Amino acid sequence: MSTMTAVSAVDESVINAWAFTGWKCCATRAGSVTHPDELVAVDAEWHAATVPGTAASALSAAGRWDFHRPVDIDASDWWWCATFAQPLSDTPIELVFDGLATLAEVWLNGQRVQATDNMFRQYRVDITDCVLTENSLAIVFRSLTSALQQKRPRPRWKTNLVDHQQLRWFRTTLLGHIPGWSPPVAAVGPWRDIRLESSKVRLIDSHIQARLVANEGVVTFRSQFQSAWPIERATLRVGNVTTPLRIEPDSEGESITLLGDLVVPQPNRWWPHTHGPQSRYDASIEVWVDDQAHSFPLAPIGFRQLEIDEQSHGFAVRINGEDVYCRGACWTVSDIFVLDGSEALLRRDLELAREAGINLLRVGGTMIYESETFFRLCDELGLMVWQDFMFANMAYPVDDPAFVENITVEATQLLRRTAGHPSVVVYCGGSEIEQQAAMLGLPEEMWSNPWFAETLPALCHELHPSASYVRGSPTGGTLPFDPQCGVSHYYGIGAYRRSLSELRQADVKFTTECLGFSNLPESAVIAEIMDGGGLVTHAPQWKQRVPRDTGAGWDFEDIRDHYLHELYGVEAMPLRASDPLRYQQLSRTVPGEMMSRAFAEWRSAASSNGGGLVWFYKDLWPAAGWGVLDSYGQPKPTYYYLKRAWQSQQLTITDEGLSGLRLHIINESATDSDVIIEITLLKQPRQTVLREECPISLRGRETRSLNVNELLGRFCDVNYAYRFGPAAHDVVIATLMDARRNVVSEAFYFLRRENPAFLAGHTLTAALNPIDSQTWQLELDADAFLQTVRLSAKGFQPSDNYFHLTPQRRKSVRFRALDQLPRGIKVDVEALNVDGTMTVIPQPTTTTAKA
Repeated sequence: MSTMTAVSAVDESVINAWAFTGWKCCATRAGSVTHPDELVAVDAEWHAATVPGTAASALSAAGRWDFHRPVDIDASDWWWCATFAQPLSDTPIELVFDGLATLAEVWLNGQRVQATDNMFRQYRVDITDCVLTENSLAIVFRSLTSALQQKRPRPRWKTNLVDHQQLRWFRTTLLGHIPGWSPPVAAVGPWRDIRLESSKVRLIDSHIQARLVANEGVVTFRSQFQSAWPIERATLRVGNVTTPLRIEPDSEGESITLLGDLVVPQPNRWWPHTHGPQSRYDASIEVWVDDQAHSFPLAPIGFRQLEIDEQSHGFAVRINGEDVYCRGACWTVSDIFVLDGSEALLRRDLELAREAGINLLRVGGTMIYESETFFRLCDELGLMVWQDFMFANMAYPVDDPAFVENITVEATQLLRRTAGHPSVVVYCGGSEIEQQAAMLGLPEEMWSNPWFAETLPALCHELHPSASYVRGSPTGGTLPFDPQCGVSHYYGIGAYRRSLSELRQADVKFTTECLGFSNLPESAVIAEIMDGGGLVTHAPQWKQRVPRDTGAGWDFEDIRDHYLHELYGVEAMPLRASDPLRYQQLSRTVPGEMMSRAFAEWRSAASSNGGGLVWFYKDLWPAAGWGVLDSYGQPKPTYYYLKRAWQSQQLTITDEGLSGLRLHIINESATDSDVIIEITLLKQPRQTVLREECPISLRGRETRSLNVNELLGRFCDVNYAYRFGPAAHDVVIATLMDARRNVVSEAFYFLRRENPAFLAGHTLTAALNPIDSQTWQLELDADAFLQTVRLSAKGFQPSDNYFHLTPQRRKSVRFRALDQLPRGIKVDVEALNVDGTMTVIPQPTTTTAKA
């Protein structure tokens, strides 16, 4: 059962993990040790361990992990051992396991008290009659490799995604089992909390639903308590509203159910952060036993209305009656070794997502169910969640009764845990199951089954009716991966090497995976991968970490190289051989350029696209992986391109061929806004051919489209479509400014595909000044157009990077320290069309490049 357990105001209701001492772990040959008493005779290497933790995290902490020579964790049994003293309690004691990966046996004082086979479930064990003065707890995680050898019925189809087809029988994450892109780190061990619980009154499970009915917030609450004495009365409080709860003891007297409904009149609504505030209400239960009140705080409650618009074969999200353009990424895990991230790590990663303009994160079926902390932070930060159930690509044995019972409990626990979170808007049956079957040429009746089509949606509707259910990702259309229908995985730009000119023709309605590129990390991560050296793309240690589709004769670095030619007109292989530094400089920009151009099209007024989620948000290990953050949580170049493309007030440019260029001005806020649009035609490096501006008034939630020729009031062949002689300009710069002429958004259109030439001479003025003890501000001003300015400062993270600098327009960038005791700051400034690097220190600095 899932819980929202809290500490009682009167009693110590939870004996936390500190009660366990001496956690340690070791590996033994699979099946060789059948009882913990036999461990004393085994010559095993013990490692200090933590809980939560995994075998991989223990090895890493001991300095025994090497990605080049990884330990085959699944091949062995792994034992975790600890001791604890008898709790000072005269009430029943439960041992609670929030996550054991995966085939585990729990031994207490030499007695086996529990066996588990699902890493996604919580297990509770009453140990009241087993507890001694001093207690020995041992947990063995049996070898998955050995278990996979057992003969089982063949699947209806096979997938290349995973390294063993029989994984479909085991409820474990696929991370560590996907040779094409997952690090070789199997999830084995107590990856979530283990604790003892005992108290006079104990909340062991709660299920809370919040929904809007007309203009009232309705809360439906049901919880399960254990109490040594009768519960006299109980109340639920949400905000300033309190209601009594019904008390229903079960027939055997082992637990007590509290249930009831509460109405909050005209509540403030919860919005994704791109569209409004994240209004939530504090909530708690109070229970009276033996004339004493026991208080149990619950997660804050938010009210929002959700509609899914599927007209014209599309898919669009509407929150509180307003269309929401969904953009974001597929969430991975905070740390591949421990899987669950700390609150500090999760907050850092999620705040970066919010700052980037992300409003939807998808937790995909190859990952894990995230923690309560993750969902609470998403509520707080206004980040919607698309939650897959943990199924992907395989033909799962849903005709096996024991398997169905197992996954039904798993799904029920998840739904009861997440139903109270306004951030959770979509549940999805799994990842690429229908697509896998369809791409193998199987008939439509084999793409799905009653579990995903009937049982699971009914369970979702029962336990979280204010969220939507989608049968799979992708799904819809004549084929489930048709981008013009329903939900798709769009890799036309990316793996399938289609041109940007085909993007409108593709008519992508909603894509929950898209635009996969091998995104280069910054120099420090490259040096780590290359053992201190520079980038050598054919080196084995580099290629090991470049993502690929299993069985394909190419990888995603090849895809990036393809678009390097499309963007800059240069061939990757000769450039890599003759000028590896230039290859690296250009390659950093390619994914971000392609993704930002795709989103410019998808967010345009003419587009029917309702959303796009980039595949991945964060790398799983130091690599040129799909992530827009590296595995340490630091932004890669692509992050900054997407941050500029995902603003709530945004200006984009699309090429309309002989009709010229169109501007698309987006205002997602509910507030009307007076803005100024400026168009500049620039002949590089510094000649302004034409500049015009136009004030406009944008209504709240409005997207407006304007033709550049209309704004200029004359024909200028702005996109060089007619080609009457040489082009008069090289770059079109569109700028969105507020009424005070502060730059809100910029968009650039380059007439030519070319490797930027170095400037013959320019002047760049830079000043670096402190804002506070953790923040510095860099001011840049140049007399020439600087293409793709790159900033780097060791120990600091810039607010913007990889941007174009318009001549005579001051640019401000803030640098935030990455730790609490930052060293002195030094900023290196580069640009694609500048030969060399300028270093800025905290004093006014001016440099003039030599002609």
